[in-house]
Amino acid sequence: MIQKFLIPFLILCCLGCGKNDLSTQSSITLKVNDCVTALENEVRICLDSVFNDSRCAKGLQCVWEGDATAAFTLNKNKVSKSFSLHTNNGFQNDTVIDGLSIRLLNITPYPIADGTIEASEYKAEISVSAY
Repeated sequence: MIQKFLIPFLILCCLGCGKNDLSTQSSITLKVNDCVTALENEVRICLDSVFNDSRCAKGLQCVWEGDATAAFTLNKNKVSKSFSLHTNNGFQNDTVIDGLSIRLLNITPYPIADGTIEASEYKAEISVSAY
């Protein structure tokens, strides 16, 4: 019972590093190898990579809208947990880990026909809230 109230309180009271602070944003955009942190609560979510980007590129006609996958790591209380979320609603695009609800909202940039996206260019927009 205490955890139900303590986690949201700690998240709201925490000071984060830089602009990525769980306590002040409804959505967070992370670059590959970037993290969002709430120091007091020892919660850190990192975007490790974006892979399998098969989304239908702008300028092409596709039978399927495609999918892209973002790999994340959640570090809480010195314990790391890895998870992946998808852009396609037919696959898992949200999760609950250790009392935090995490949802993938978007991955950018979006593919363009005859264009190449470097791994370091990807960004993932997520929402995080206490569950």
